[in-house]
Amino acid sequence: MRHRGKAACIHALAAALMLTGTSIISAQPAATVQPLTLEELLRPPTDTVTVRVRNFWATWCKPCIEELPVFDTIARRDPSVRVELISVDAPRDSLRVRAFWRRRGIRGVTAFHLQRVLRTAEIDAIAPEWSGTIPMTIVERGKRRRVHEGQLDIPTLRALIAQVRQP
Repeated sequence: MRHRGKAACIHALAAALMLTGTSIISAQPAATVQPLTLEELLRPPTDTVTVRVRNFWATWCKPCIEELPVFDTIARRDPSVRVELISVDAPRDSLRVRAFWRRRGIRGVTAFHLQRVLRTAEIDAIAPEWSGTIPMTIVERGKRRRVHEGQLDIPTLRALIAQVRQP
């Protein structure tokens, strides 16, 4: 058997890791998509210290997809912030949402897929100021809460996080 050399071994290892979905850069697995009921979504958080960022998005929404790196960056750089990405894709599209996540490989976030299409009253229950358009992000800590409709960038998200962290 012929010796391949270090470079060939490294390439073979990288290829094997890619096939299994493992990253050389991070041993942390990519987020899996968890089902989420409306009741679970509306349940008030018991943790009043942690900043929670909840983004409502869909696989067919271009601005939603363009802003995903913002949440990935915040999740990796600030582990004290809990990032939850909630897909509002139709429940029948669950397989497509899961395939989307496998391809993206975003880490450090919690990904959910709502098990039902939201109605107007439910949107109002989530955030009365929400018009129903996506992307929409809620940043909250305890009773402090900020709602942002539209695509976010890192400075804007950091500013929202700072606002809810203020005493």
